[in-house]
Amino acid sequence: MAVKLITFDVYMALVDIQGSLTPVVAEALSITEETAFDFVSLWRVKQMERAALSNSIAYGHKSFMECTDLALNYVIHKKKLSISQIVRKKLINSWNDLMPWPEALAATQELKMLGYEIAILSNGDLHMLNNIANKFENCIDHILSAELAQNFKPHPSVYELPISHLGFAKNEILHVAGSPSDVMGARAFGIKCYWSNRSNDRVIDEAFKANYEDNDLNGILKIL
Repeated sequence: MAVKLITFDVYMALVDIQGSLTPVVAEALSITEETAFDFVSLWRVKQMERAALSNSIAYGHKSFMECTDLALNYVIHKKKLSISQIVRKKLINSWNDLMPWPEALAATQELKMLGYEIAILSNGDLHMLNNIANKFENCIDHILSAELAQNFKPHPSVYELPISHLGFAKNEILHVAGSPSDVMGARAFGIKCYWSNRSNDRVIDEAFKANYEDNDLNGILKIL
Protein backbone atom coordinates (compact mmCIF):
# COMPACT_ATOMS: atom_id res chain seq x y z
CA MET A 1 0.00 0.00 0.00
CA ALA A 2 1.57 3.30 -1.12
CA VAL A 3 0.23 5.28 1.82
CA LYS A 4 2.03 8.47 2.80
CA LEU A 5 -0.63 10.25 4.86
CA ILE A 6 -2.88 8.77 7.55
CA THR A 7 -5.89 10.91 8.43
CA PHE A 8 -7.74 10.31 11.68
CA ASP A 9 -11.31 11.01 12.62
CA VAL A 10 -11.24 12.52 16.11
CA TYR A 11 -14.53 12.17 17.94
CA MET A 12 -14.95 8.45 17.39
CA ALA A 13 -11.56 7.10 16.33
CA LEU A 14 -9.09 9.00 18.52
CA VAL A 15 -10.97 10.05 21.66
CA ASP A 16 -13.51 8.51 24.01
CA ILE A 17 -16.45 10.93 24.14
CA GLN A 18 -18.62 8.84 26.44
CA GLY A 19 -15.86 7.97 28.87
CA SER A 20 -14.64 11.56 28.99
CA LEU A 21 -17.95 13.38 29.34
CA THR A 22 -20.03 11.02 31.50
CA PRO A 23 -18.16 11.72 34.78
CA VAL A 24 -18.09 15.47 34.03
CA VAL A 25 -21.85 15.54 33.45
CA ALA A 26 -22.53 13.36 36.51
CA GLU A 27 -20.55 15.71 38.76
CA ALA A 28 -21.80 18.96 37.22
CA LEU A 29 -25.48 17.96 37.39
CA SER A 30 -25.27 15.84 40.57
CA ILE A 31 -26.76 12.82 38.82
CA THR A 32 -25.80 9.15 38.63
CA GLU A 33 -23.28 7.94 36.08
CA GLU A 34 -26.03 5.89 34.42
CA THR A 35 -28.21 8.99 33.98
CA ALA A 36 -25.20 10.98 32.83
CA PHE A 37 -24.39 8.27 30.27
CA ASP A 38 -27.87 8.70 28.74
CA PHE A 39 -27.46 12.49 28.82
CA VAL A 40 -24.17 12.32 26.89
CA SER A 41 -25.59 9.82 24.39
CA LEU A 42 -28.50 12.11 23.55
CA TRP A 43 -26.21 15.16 23.46
CA ARG A 44 -23.99 13.45 20.89
CA VAL A 45 -26.95 12.32 18.76
CA LYS A 46 -28.40 15.84 18.63
CA GLN A 47 -24.98 17.40 18.00
CA MET A 48 -24.55 15.23 14.89
CA GLU A 49 -28.18 15.78 13.86
CA ARG A 50 -27.61 19.56 13.81
CA ALA A 51 -24.34 19.10 11.91
CA ALA A 52 -26.17 17.02 9.29
CA LEU A 53 -28.78 19.75 8.96
CA SER A 54 -26.01 22.29 8.44
CA ASN A 55 -25.00 20.28 5.36
CA SER A 56 -28.57 20.08 4.10
CA ILE A 57 -30.41 23.36 4.70
CA ALA A 58 -29.44 26.54 2.89
CA TYR A 59 -28.90 28.78 5.92
CA GLY A 60 -25.12 28.79 6.10
CA HIS A 61 -22.59 26.64 7.91
CA LYS A 62 -22.91 26.22 11.67
CA SER A 63 -19.67 25.74 13.58
CA PHE A 64 -19.27 22.45 15.41
CA MET A 65 -19.27 24.29 18.73
CA GLU A 66 -22.58 25.93 17.76
CA CYS A 67 -23.97 22.48 16.98
CA THR A 68 -22.70 21.29 20.35
CA ASP A 69 -24.31 24.23 22.14
CA LEU A 70 -27.65 23.81 20.37
CA ALA A 71 -27.63 20.10 21.16
CA LEU A 72 -27.00 20.87 24.83
CA ASN A 73 -30.00 23.23 24.79
CA TYR A 74 -32.11 20.41 23.42
CA VAL A 75 -31.07 17.90 26.07
CA ILE A 76 -31.54 20.36 28.92
CA HIS A 77 -35.07 21.17 27.79
CA LYS A 78 -35.91 17.57 26.93
CA LYS A 79 -34.91 16.43 30.40
CA LYS A 80 -36.55 19.49 32.05
CA LEU A 81 -33.34 20.64 33.71
CA SER A 82 -32.28 24.08 34.85
CA ILE A 83 -28.55 24.81 34.99
CA SER A 84 -26.48 27.88 35.74
CA GLN A 85 -24.28 29.60 33.17
CA ILE A 86 -21.23 28.39 35.11
CA VAL A 87 -22.33 24.75 34.81
CA ARG A 88 -23.29 25.25 31.18
CA LYS A 89 -19.84 26.67 30.39
CA LYS A 90 -18.20 23.73 32.17
CA LEU A 91 -20.17 21.25 30.09
CA ILE A 92 -19.38 22.99 26.80
CA ASN A 93 -15.70 23.37 27.67
CA SER A 94 -15.47 19.66 28.46
CA TRP A 95 -15.39 19.05 24.69
CA ASN A 96 -11.95 20.67 24.69
CA ASP A 97 -10.57 18.11 27.13
CA LEU A 98 -11.63 14.75 25.73
CA MET A 99 -9.34 11.85 26.58
CA PRO A 100 -7.75 9.64 23.89
CA TRP A 101 -8.55 5.95 23.73
CA PRO A 102 -5.98 3.93 25.72
CA GLU A 103 -3.94 2.80 22.69
CA ALA A 104 -4.30 6.01 20.65
CA LEU A 105 -1.09 7.78 21.65
CA ALA A 106 1.12 4.71 21.26
CA ALA A 107 -0.43 3.86 17.89
CA THR A 108 0.12 7.35 16.48
CA GLN A 109 3.67 7.43 17.86
CA GLU A 110 4.51 4.15 16.15
CA LEU A 111 3.01 5.32 12.86
CA LYS A 112 5.15 8.47 13.07
CA MET A 113 8.25 6.37 13.69
CA LEU A 114 7.41 4.33 10.59
CA GLY A 115 7.55 7.52 8.55
CA TYR A 116 3.89 8.30 7.91
CA GLU A 117 2.53 11.83 8.07
CA ILE A 118 -0.38 12.08 10.49
CA ALA A 119 -3.37 14.39 10.10
CA ILE A 120 -6.59 15.02 11.96
CA LEU A 121 -9.58 15.16 9.59
CA SER A 122 -12.50 16.10 11.75
CA ASN A 123 -15.82 17.88 12.05
CA GLY A 124 -14.44 19.78 15.04
CA ASP A 125 -13.63 23.49 14.94
CA LEU A 126 -9.95 24.34 14.70
CA HIS A 127 -9.62 25.52 18.30
CA MET A 128 -11.28 22.31 19.53
CA LEU A 129 -8.93 20.18 17.45
CA ASN A 130 -5.83 22.06 18.60
CA ASN A 131 -6.68 21.16 22.19
CA ILE A 132 -6.99 17.48 21.30
CA ALA A 133 -3.84 17.47 19.14
CA ASN A 134 -1.88 18.73 22.14
CA LYS A 135 -2.59 15.42 23.88
CA PHE A 136 -0.67 13.54 21.17
CA GLU A 137 2.84 14.82 21.94
CA ASN A 138 3.76 16.27 18.53
CA CYS A 139 2.45 13.23 16.62
CA ILE A 140 -0.03 15.32 14.62
CA ASP A 141 1.51 16.95 11.55
CA HIS A 142 -1.63 18.54 10.12
CA ILE A 143 -5.03 19.62 11.46
CA LEU A 144 -7.80 19.67 8.87
CA SER A 145 -11.06 21.02 10.23
CA ALA A 146 -14.41 20.80 8.48
CA GLU A 147 -14.45 24.58 8.93
CA LEU A 148 -12.19 24.75 5.87
CA ALA A 149 -14.79 22.98 3.74
CA GLN A 150 -17.79 24.73 5.30
CA ASN A 151 -19.41 21.31 5.44
CA PHE A 152 -19.36 18.38 7.83
CA LYS A 153 -18.44 14.76 7.15
CA PRO A 154 -19.55 12.73 5.32
CA HIS A 155 -19.72 15.53 2.72
CA PRO A 156 -17.06 14.87 0.04
CA SER A 157 -15.60 18.37 0.38
CA VAL A 158 -14.19 17.38 3.78
CA TYR A 159 -12.40 14.31 2.40
CA GLU A 160 -11.03 16.55 -0.36
CA LEU A 161 -9.06 18.64 2.19
CA PRO A 162 -5.89 16.47 2.30
CA ILE A 163 -5.72 16.77 -1.48
CA SER A 164 -6.55 20.46 -1.84
CA HIS A 165 -4.61 21.70 1.21
CA LEU A 166 -1.75 19.22 1.55
CA GLY A 167 -1.23 18.04 -2.02
CA PHE A 168 -1.60 14.29 -1.50
CA ALA A 169 -3.16 12.02 -4.11
CA LYS A 170 -6.14 9.84 -3.18
CA ASN A 171 -4.09 6.65 -3.39
CA GLU A 172 -1.57 8.08 -0.89
CA ILE A 173 -4.17 8.53 1.86
CA LEU A 174 -5.52 6.11 4.45
CA HIS A 175 -8.41 7.46 6.48
CA VAL A 176 -9.03 6.05 9.96
CA ALA A 177 -12.74 6.24 10.71
CA GLY A 178 -14.60 5.61 13.93
CA SER A 179 -18.20 5.57 12.72
CA PRO A 180 -20.21 3.96 9.91
CA SER A 181 -21.05 7.30 8.27
CA ASP A 182 -17.38 8.31 8.22
CA VAL A 183 -16.44 4.98 6.65
CA MET A 184 -19.05 5.44 3.93
CA GLY A 185 -18.03 9.04 3.31
CA ALA A 186 -14.37 8.13 2.85
CA ARG A 187 -15.10 5.15 0.62
CA ALA A 188 -17.63 7.05 -1.49
CA PHE A 189 -14.97 9.72 -2.04
CA GLY A 190 -12.53 7.05 -3.16
CA ILE A 191 -9.91 6.90 -0.42
CA LYS A 192 -8.86 3.79 1.48
CA CYS A 193 -10.38 3.44 4.92
CA TYR A 194 -9.56 1.61 8.14
CA TRP A 195 -12.45 1.36 10.61
CA SER A 196 -11.72 1.31 14.33
CA ASN A 197 -15.00 -0.42 15.08
CA ARG A 198 -15.17 -0.61 18.85
CA SER A 199 -18.91 -1.25 19.02
CA ASN A 200 -19.02 -4.03 16.40
CA ASP A 201 -21.28 -1.87 14.23
CA ARG A 202 -22.08 -2.25 10.52
CA VAL A 203 -22.34 0.14 7.59
CA ILE A 204 -25.86 0.40 6.25
CA ASP A 205 -24.67 0.02 2.65
CA GLU A 206 -22.04 -2.65 2.01
CA ALA A 207 -21.09 -0.94 -1.26
CA PHE A 208 -19.17 1.53 0.89
CA LYS A 209 -17.66 -0.74 3.53
CA ALA A 210 -14.17 -0.18 4.95
CA ASN A 211 -11.12 -1.68 3.27
CA TYR A 212 -9.84 -2.76 6.67
CA GLU A 213 -11.53 -3.18 10.05
CA ASP A 214 -10.57 -4.06 13.60
CA ASN A 215 -11.84 -3.30 17.09
CA ASP A 216 -9.29 -0.59 17.96
CA LEU A 217 -6.42 1.46 16.53
CA ASN A 218 -3.79 -1.25 16.98
CA GLY A 219 -5.08 -2.97 13.88
CA ILE A 220 -3.71 -0.18 11.66
CA LEU A 221 -0.19 -1.42 12.29
CA LYS A 222 -1.13 -4.86 10.96
CA ILE A 223 -2.14 -3.61 7.51
CA LEU A 224 0.69 -1.22 6.62
